Amino acid sequence: MAKRVVSLLLALVLAVSLAACGETAEEYPLTVNGTPVNGEIFRYFYDLACADETLTSREARMQSATERCIRYVAVNSTFRAWGLSLTGAEKAACAERANALWRAMSAHYKRIGVSKETFLKLRLSDTYIENMRFALFDRGGTKPLSDALLKSYFEQSYVAVKMVRCNLYDTDIYGSRVEYSQEMLQAILERYNYAVDQINMGVALDFMYASLINEGNDEVRQALKTEIVPRDTADYPAGFFDFVKNMANGKAAIMDFDDYLFLVYRVDILSDNNYFEENRQDCLLVVSEPYLQSEINNMCNAYSSVRNSGAVEDCCRTVEKVRGAL
Repeated sequence: MAKRVVSLLLALVLAVSLAACGETAEEYPLTVNGTPVNGEIFRYFYDLACADETLTSREARMQSATERCIRYVAVNSTFRAWGLSLTGAEKAACAERANALWRAMSAHYKRIGVSKETFLKLRLSDTYIENMRFALFDRGGTKPLSDALLKSYFEQSYVAVKMVRCNLYDTDIYGSRVEYSQEMLQAILERYNYAVDQINMGVALDFMYASLINEGNDEVRQALKTEIVPRDTADYPAGFFDFVKNMANGKAAIMDFDDYLFLVYRVDILSDNNYFEENRQDCLLVVSEPYLQSEINNMCNAYSSVRNSGAVEDCCRTVEKVRGAL
């Protein structure tokens, strides 16, 4: 009798153990180099794959999600292996951005089974990538990009200008718009064209700016200072960058954009190294991108994955059901 009880207990323990093993395996649709990737992370990446219209089959979307999971594990592992860490300020900034995104998209992610904790981990991994970028390619990095390369991009993608801007209309005491007469508009244009001619003949820009002010032109709204303008700026009218790019350094021109008139003077963007230094990090972000992706791809080549087919299918169905209801 005792032996029979013991046998039953052993069988029960074995059954519970097997069930537990089955539950654990079911929780992890993927392992990458032995590191388990949970369903929340896989569903997040599968959801991104579903949003990609070029991925037309489930297998293609599963493959994309798998590759993103491999990348996630490779980045996190490499970040630690390199001895890198985030500062308190970097963590706080990442959390602030993540919280803003979570507020906007939490309803969707909750429906597909992605928690805020997992969402924050994924955003932290993005921050790891940026730290790795600078560890590799910044000054003092293991594979620094030369300032000559960055300056070449800076010269092509930014312009330096000094401007005087004036409104081509006025406002009354109530803030309502008051149109200038054609005679007044013509007088403004003549003054600014005269200033451009004088500057292009060698008269100092500052002197001509002062003359415009001294003539009592209340339409002058902008102080004269050097502005560094990127190609993709949204702060100036469409076509502004290309217009300036086609000007010669040290020359002025008039730009008329409906409600505004600009007297623009192009400054040699490499004449003051401070212009480059103030924008160097933005240049590095762009120029280093293909090099960074190549490095990450090489990292990922050292990683392999094993799918739990059943768990993967469950993840896919969950995301597809939610997205199908959108």
